[in-house]
Amino acid sequence: MSAAVAEARDENRVARNKREKLDRIMRTARRLFESKGFEATTMREIAAKADIGHGTLFLYARRKEDLLVMMFRDEVGRAVDEAIATVPRRPILEQILHVLGALTTHHERNVALARVFVKELPFVDDTRHGVAAFMTHLFARLADLITRAQATGELSADAPPMLLTRNLFAIYFNNLQRWLGHEPCGPAERDRWIRDALELQLRCFRKTVRQRRGSR
Repeated sequence: MSAAVAEARDENRVARNKREKLDRIMRTARRLFESKGFEATTMREIAAKADIGHGTLFLYARRKEDLLVMMFRDEVGRAVDEAIATVPRRPILEQILHVLGALTTHHERNVALARVFVKELPFVDDTRHGVAAFMTHLFARLADLITRAQATGELSADAPPMLLTRNLFAIYFNNLQRWLGHEPCGPAERDRWIRDALELQLRCFRKTVRQRRGSR
């Protein structure tokens, strides 16, 4: 075995061990957050239950809030990818609700944790957690849906797809905060808030039947 091959195998083993250790940390943190509550859980307790040193845990996350953001990033990322892969052949509003609904459904699993996550998200140090990369991926996929709707004539080409995407997500996130924050409500009312707000934004760029016919 050459030295280069041996070195590559060692690097792969180190990377795999780091990933496995991080997975163990994340699983442990979620169990403790859900069983004891976020506020009652400490970093030392997470390290002990994950069978690693407190100093080692600090290499992966400096605060339990960082762990929570990393946990949601990975879990929500998978949920969004699954939603994008199963977007229905329906009007653009339904497609966007299908994708964003994956986020809402995930937050419903543990509303208390979702409240902490939404509160922490604007203050995340993204040099460590990759949230910006996730958001860029999500926005690009939603912008693709808008571009297709413009190509089929459902939406006018007046709005740049990425700018419209950012507006739609900001509207969604505002209503998500509203649901998690000071205006608690049931799922049906929350979904109505989101649908009505997104529909109002899309209505500005939706072509009428007459406009569609005239563009042919």
